[in-house]
Amino acid sequence: MNTRVISVARQVGAAGEEVAHAAGKLLDFRVIDYQVIQRAAQEAGVSPETVSEAEHTPSLMTRILEALARNPSMPVAAWADPMPLTNSPMYTSMDYRRFVEEIIRDVAEHGDCVIVGHAAAVILRDRVDTMRVLVTGSLQFRTRRIMAAMGVDEKTALKTVERTDAERSDYFRRFYDTGFLTPCAYDLCINTDHLNPDQAADLVVAAARLR
Repeated sequence: MNTRVISVARQVGAAGEEVAHAAGKLLDFRVIDYQVIQRAAQEAGVSPETVSEAEHTPSLMTRILEALARNPSMPVAAWADPMPLTNSPMYTSMDYRRFVEEIIRDVAEHGDCVIVGHAAAVILRDRVDTMRVLVTGSLQFRTRRIMAAMGVDEKTALKTVERTDAERSDYFRRFYDTGFLTPCAYDLCINTDHLNPDQAADLVVAAARLR
């Protein structure tokens, strides 16, 4: 089998995490998800929460607090104007993103892994040993899954799905100038409306073995 790495992008409520773990088990591949954030945080010398937050649009307050933590001697008056932030040595969301990219490339270099999320499909797009998978589903079915998983009503679940979809689309545009749901960005797109995670994982494994 030529496939040594599988990246799994997923829409919330599409059971992408479950598919990734099931495929990893079938192939005896490591499944890498939150470990990316943990390792990137270690490299950056910050908390995992800080790196995770950087995967969203960081607020001005977040940037100020990060800078203060690294340079507590900076005069308070300096914060009257946010411009000094752009000249300070603190890490920006782009810097954290580079740490994440380095970790993903390092994990991929060792092979035999399934990487969940973190735009790995874009980062590893030039690797011939990597199969890029998108796990998706209709708004209706994904909302139902969120309702069941979180124990919330339909309105709350729908808001969760729509907000998460918007955040991930924005994330791909900000950092990579590409679409999160662009089909040609993936080697395999799976709709899980009528497939359970094990069935979807069988498709992933079959495609991986054909490459």
